[in-house]
Amino acid sequence: MKATLFALLIAVSLATTAPQDARNPEPQGAPRETVVVSAANVKWGPHPFVEGAKMAVQSGDPSKGPSVLLMKFPKGMTIPAHWHTATETVTLVSGTALLGSGETVDATKGTEIGAGSFAVIPGKNRHWAIAKEEFVISVALDKAADFTPCGEKK
Repeated sequence: MKATLFALLIAVSLATTAPQDARNPEPQGAPRETVVVSAANVKWGPHPFVEGAKMAVQSGDPSKGPSVLLMKFPKGMTIPAHWHTATETVTLVSGTALLGSGETVDATKGTEIGAGSFAVIPGKNRHWAIAKEEFVISVALDKAADFTPCGEKK
């Protein structure tokens, strides 16, 4: 009995360390070679949801699934309270921002963050930001991108 239980435990532990899909071990759309883009060659375009901001796709397709994006916001801009269905991991690359949670922007309740700071924002969590100076963020999304305002007037 003990030998059978021991064999079963070994079989289960080996099964959990095997690749989930040996036929397709890489995520769909993953590059097959190293991709390096210098800052001068980042292709910025208009942010699809925040007028006056810029965005560049680093990897993935934000309209279809997980992706990593760069976003740039000019000094003085307020990113209105909003939410996404995706969980996002935000890393501040440069600049200074005030980041807060809630249905409305309230600068007295935000946290000032600088380069190297990060935040993990669960899906559907209401949040906002104010650009104390121009800032750039890298945003990793776990599913397709969307943007739902919390009803604030711009």
